[in-house]
Amino acid sequence: MKWVGLIITLLAIVPLSRWLRYHPHQSPKIAILLGFLPFVFFRLHLFMAGISWREWPGFVQGLEFSVLDGLAIAVWLSTPRGVRPLPFKLSMAAYFLTILLSTLQAQTPIAALFYPWQLCRMFMVYVAVTRWVSANQRVAPALLKGMAAGLFLEAGVAIWQRFGLGLLQTAGTFDAQNLLGLSSHFVAFPFFSLLLRGSAELFPAAVVLAAIVVEVLTTSRATIGLAGLGFAILFMLSAVRQWTTHKMLILIAIAAMTIMIAPLALSSLDQRESVNSQIESDTERDSFANAAAMILSDHPLGIGSNQFLATANFEGYYQRANVKPNSRASIVHNVYWLVTTETGWLGLITFLLLLVRPLTTAFFCGWSNRTERGDLLIGIGVGLLIVYIHSFFEWIFVRSETQYMFAIQIGLVAGLAQQLGYWPNRAKALGPKNVKILGRSSAKASSSVSTQ
Repeated sequence: MKWVGLIITLLAIVPLSRWLRYHPHQSPKIAILLGFLPFVFFRLHLFMAGISWREWPGFVQGLEFSVLDGLAIAVWLSTPRGVRPLPFKLSMAAYFLTILLSTLQAQTPIAALFYPWQLCRMFMVYVAVTRWVSANQRVAPALLKGMAAGLFLEAGVAIWQRFGLGLLQTAGTFDAQNLLGLSSHFVAFPFFSLLLRGSAELFPAAVVLAAIVVEVLTTSRATIGLAGLGFAILFMLSAVRQWTTHKMLILIAIAAMTIMIAPLALSSLDQRESVNSQIESDTERDSFANAAAMILSDHPLGIGSNQFLATANFEGYYQRANVKPNSRASIVHNVYWLVTTETGWLGLITFLLLLVRPLTTAFFCGWSNRTERGDLLIGIGVGLLIVYIHSFFEWIFVRSETQYMFAIQIGLVAGLAQQLGYWPNRAKALGPKNVKILGRSSAKASSSVSTQ
């Protein structure tokens, strides 16, 4: 059946791209779907794998291809080739090449190649979103609405899991509460930024409320604490930009909401503490980090992507680091340790470059533009910052669900920054003598924007 699904997905790409090209007014509907799919594609199993190693103890278990990938390719084929260069491509290429080089160190090279293939899929999503957002100003709001729809779904499922099933830590449609919590950061802060701006619609307020519900019901210390930090940072940045009565009312509402939900959050955390000791949990995290340090000391060039858990167990590092037997199926709870261990110090440097480039663009471009799109960029930037901080306590940034959301977010950053003229387009950079060479493609791009 998986091959039937793959063939159907591939056959649908070209017709969908043609339909989008000739019906650009329908783009927001597809954008909503694209923003929503990262929340459900794994649970609904909307993917297939040409090579599937379901027993492999890594974070990628095959050469996978999802419906979301097919949709991204169709979007990419439907958008015009513009005169603007693709942002962030050098940092992406550097990280990708480092990952490929690390496969030379891997004990199981085929499994190590699963992650570079996943990165290729994420790069396609990023390229499609960037070109789409840059060419059509209605796409960015639609993508965010799709992600908001996903968060509404998660809030509903989390409420049912907590009060219907009695689960202390809810995971929504994901397989872990930490994955749900980290994913909520991508959605909460862009909409909180729009709420602070003074949107006349109630939709941003509803999204922020859904995010708070999700974050509290995960009963994750990192999720709740970092969400609070993110809301505080974004509020202060918005207040510095411009103080309004509307923001004062939001501050009062936040204070009142905090007073109301604090008992539930504290009670949940106390219940969690009675089941799993915080000291014991922190000790276990330290053991994972010690094992990672041992691996890096013995393999300074890395062990190859997607190899951490196999190496930690099969070469005895978890045993020497005193990781408990019932925890040896877990990866080190720090994505930066994970990346460094698997790809060496060069891998960490290129990974940080990959993260920092869109973050700085979001803040610098957003701060210099006092428009709604500028505020939106700052909100996305704060969301990225909180995700990066959260990743000091979790490894799940390398999961495909998280990386799809990351690819969409940095595509939004790149596309919105291009709309706002943050980078000069290629025609201006090349100068007057070369304008005729690009005249045809430039005209096409202009025509596309005007018709959409």
